[in-house]
Amino acid sequence: MTAGTNPRGATRPGAVSPITPIEFPGRVTIIGCGAIGQTILPLLRRHLALGEDKLTVLAADELGRGVAKEFGAPLVHAHLKPRSYRRILSRHLKPGDLLLNLSVDVSSLDLIRFAAEHQVLYVDTSIEPWPGVFDNPMLDLRQRSNFMIRARALQLGRELGADSPTAVVDHGANPGLVSHFLKRALLDLARALRGGEHPRPTNREEWATLARDLGVRLVQVSERDTQAGERPKRPGEFVNTWSIDGFLDEAMQPAELSFGTFEKHKPKGAQYHRRDSGTVFLNRPGAATYARSWTPSGGGFQGLLMSHDEVFSIGDQLSLRNSGRLAYRPTVMYVYHPCDDAMLSVLELEGRGWEPQEKRRRLAREIVTGMDELGVLLAGHARNAYWYGSQLSIEEARKHVSFANATSVQVAAGALAAVVWAIRNPRRGVVEADALDFEECLETAAPYLGRMVGEFTAWTPLQGRGELFEEVLDTDQPWELQNVRSRQWRG
Repeated sequence: MTAGTNPRGATRPGAVSPITPIEFPGRVTIIGCGAIGQTILPLLRRHLALGEDKLTVLAADELGRGVAKEFGAPLVHAHLKPRSYRRILSRHLKPGDLLLNLSVDVSSLDLIRFAAEHQVLYVDTSIEPWPGVFDNPMLDLRQRSNFMIRARALQLGRELGADSPTAVVDHGANPGLVSHFLKRALLDLARALRGGEHPRPTNREEWATLARDLGVRLVQVSERDTQAGERPKRPGEFVNTWSIDGFLDEAMQPAELSFGTFEKHKPKGAQYHRRDSGTVFLNRPGAATYARSWTPSGGGFQGLLMSHDEVFSIGDQLSLRNSGRLAYRPTVMYVYHPCDDAMLSVLELEGRGWEPQEKRRRLAREIVTGMDELGVLLAGHARNAYWYGSQLSIEEARKHVSFANATSVQVAAGALAAVVWAIRNPRRGVVEADALDFEECLETAAPYLGRMVGEFTAWTPLQGRGELFEEVLDTDQPWELQNVRSRQWRG
């Protein structure tokens, strides 16, 4: 690993500056009280001026009741289903309120439509369907993909109109904050390659033009979680630092990515969602598809090529067309190395024929070391590659929320930023992170993200390759997808 100079330096972690809470006259109703639902409760109390009776949690289990009570939010046991969600939500929401959806297995599209009909603001961290989609063997791979579920959300946004109540979708850490990291990284890269300050682009086409002119060929959302507890994973146990149900859904979905205009070869077995979309899915789950990436603290690593909505929204954000045909689009992918116990859990899951383990354990208070390092890696330009993002240690995370871990604090910070933005912009319709003001969102979230680091590197996915095994590599173009993906052998 060879690192270059950092054009921005790194912001040091520390206590949150004094905050003037935002006045919000409505109620906030949270669906779900798992890792993220519990973590965001103290942040909402810190950032919103809410009356004692203006915060409620709806949850399908009792796991978060103690934390909810601690922060003055009554927990109502409610299992939202297609036939019951309208009746339940009608008891808790009225015009001018905000619905914060932090659940799994509850349809985001149905909740968005309900919120629009009742003039309620809406925020979620992931676009979710009702159960029976991600793990349904009767559906073909395309129907189980994130691309299709996101496409339906965008279509719903068009139906509701741009002046409907704001519904911010997919705004946690990723998807969410990484779209704002991307814009900061592009401005950093422009400063480093061109010198001086670069004017901030004002629309999607200007951001795409900037990325093209800087020579960005590949954008990786690059995440390495090194958090660990004292007790290691046991056989037959699935361990993770965030929602195990959510991670299992992602793990068993087909791998997906935005396929760039620079690529010479489509991956074997890859299929286009739509020929003109620039997005493909692979005939294999993300948890069994490997790719190489890099972070500043650990250097090069091999992670899982997971399906995430930001690979589509960032790909769209940075695309340019000529007469309807893609003229420029970088390859965009999410490469994730979860905590070591979670990676072992995924390997065991694959060995079990994708039959989930019965025992499950989410790491939080028992974590004794590690960080979650999450950022964007912009590669293929004149300085090779530049990483910008968050390094949040478990120690720093606990300064903000004593019972949380680094992963949940990062996600909660993204959700908080979306809540604040939605309150300030209440009539913007259905929007993704890329449509929000990135500086405003980072101003809200950054105090909870630890060190914000920008660093150049000379590392490429070719490092150490082809010496012991004869892999299929393109040494002339280090950042080609065939080099980034792992385990591609001749023969």
